[in-house]
Amino acid sequence: MINYETSQLMKFLDAKKEWILRTSEYYEKVRNEYGEENLRPGTICFLGKRYNLQVTKDVTSSVILSDNLKKVTFHVTDKRRFRYDLKQWYITQTGKIVSERLDLIRGRIQSLPAYNKVSIKDQRSRWASCSVNRNLNFNLFLATLPIEIIDYVIIHELAHLIELNHSKGFWDVVKLADPDFREHRKLLRKYSLLVGYNMV
Repeated sequence: MINYETSQLMKFLDAKKEWILRTSEYYEKVRNEYGEENLRPGTICFLGKRYNLQVTKDVTSSVILSDNLKKVTFHVTDKRRFRYDLKQWYITQTGKIVSERLDLIRGRIQSLPAYNKVSIKDQRSRWASCSVNRNLNFNLFLATLPIEIIDYVIIHELAHLIELNHSKGFWDVVKLADPDFREHRKLLRKYSLLVGYNMV
């Protein structure tokens, strides 16, 4: 005989079965694409590489990244606020990378209008965007990507300063600055799956 709690649980599962199925299929796809070793907990991504994550309570906040040890150590004053510290670190890293790469990449695109403002944001649905006011917005997790994919995202948004659409003219501008853009676009889709974001 099914008791009340079991009956309620069965109703809940039945109501959520489509979401459960979609979520299960998504993670199966991610596992097949990347392998379990790239999905292990306690790791983060930076410039396309996977690092072991260590969080240590300290009197001041700082971050130490070791390529040799493949480890990122966060010294934090309050472990309960670690997610905030992690986001702030990504905002800082992405800001530095975008600032450096923008100046280098601008010279690849002829007759490029000036952009207005650059912002690093917590954008849940895209890697970057360009507004009609020529403001460039980049996802704070852009720093998780390999540098050549970051360059592609930046080129994509700079091209929108000329063509605020995805017309043939837009892709011609992108191609001039990034002849391998099709490959980079495919790789961005792959990383988007891992990070959980849609492609620009």
